[in-house]
Amino acid sequence: MEVEMQRASEGDLPVKAAAVSSGDNFDYEAEARLVAEARASWERKANGEEEDEEDPEMWLDYNAYEAGRFRDTWNCLYFGYFGRFEDTTKIPPMRFTEKLPEQCHSAHPTDTLQVFSVKVAAISGGLQWPLHVFGKIALRDSVDHNRNMVFDRTRDNCQILTQEVPNLKLTGPSRAVLLLDPVTFEVDLKVKGCTESEDRHLSFLAVQFLNMIPHDSCLRIRAYTSKISTLKFTLGIVIYSLEATISVRVSGGSWPDGFRAQFAAHTASIGCEEIILLDSGDDKLPVTGDGTITLGRRVASVEVSGELNVSVKALQGGEVIVHRESGFKPKKAGRSCGTLDVGFCQMDVSVAWSLLSAEY
Repeated sequence: MEVEMQRASEGDLPVKAAAVSSGDNFDYEAEARLVAEARASWERKANGEEEDEEDPEMWLDYNAYEAGRFRDTWNCLYFGYFGRFEDTTKIPPMRFTEKLPEQCHSAHPTDTLQVFSVKVAAISGGLQWPLHVFGKIALRDSVDHNRNMVFDRTRDNCQILTQEVPNLKLTGPSRAVLLLDPVTFEVDLKVKGCTESEDRHLSFLAVQFLNMIPHDSCLRIRAYTSKISTLKFTLGIVIYSLEATISVRVSGGSWPDGFRAQFAAHTASIGCEEIILLDSGDDKLPVTGDGTITLGRRVASVEVSGELNVSVKALQGGEVIVHRESGFKPKKAGRSCGTLDVGFCQMDVSVAWSLLSAEY
């Protein structure tokens, strides 16, 4: 507490944070109060009742305005208690895979949020396809309020988006996202210009996903406009779910050159959407020395009473040459094993199951 007060007096930490983080228990009433104050401030600025000293045009773009204030609000609420604003979640996947369910007193099946895809649905401001996109997209849940990255690219490692293929290549989350309280989508994406000074802000967001939990798992679509684009999030609410961590290893044969590999996963209840675990594109299949395939994504949420399906497609051009799928019934701990045989290549699939905990 003394350290937090010292930082506040030095200007690194807003003084309000001392009230929020006082004692051993987090003050959720203070959290709600500060969020309400931030929204009221925006409304006063939008109505011309209060000047915006930082950017008088910011209030014209509500989502960008809230994103601009998000760091200060986060620091007011969580700095020192959950680390620093830039921190990524330190909670790993498979927390309870090796433990018997009766040993996990704080862990149980939980409602979760699954991100299927994020795409640039519309652009403005004179932008032209293709777009060289870089930046970050993270989800923050109420477990630790830290970034759970789903997209993270530097300026030197842009993803090229076209009007025909506008989906971002996601690389997370690193663990299941709990839907116990609102989840914040934090987005800071830019379009690369000829020089750094010519880079443009594509999307700047810090929005909360608010949703009444349904009786059954379901699909949700959310579109957010800010700066010079609209992003479309395709999401799944997965009720009473477990965390599944997927790994694939080549056990026989080899993947031939000239064939594109696409690995995906989906749950039986939301079978209309897939989590793309890896799409090799024109690149060679990334395989380590022991045969393990380096998946871009590997964490999924599955209902206790549901089923996880892991599939692989071998494509040549736009044609699917081979499609194989393996199903897995959930467990509250331990691992499940299966195989994917595409003829020229045999692969072992392992799924590590884990209960979920809201404890940090």
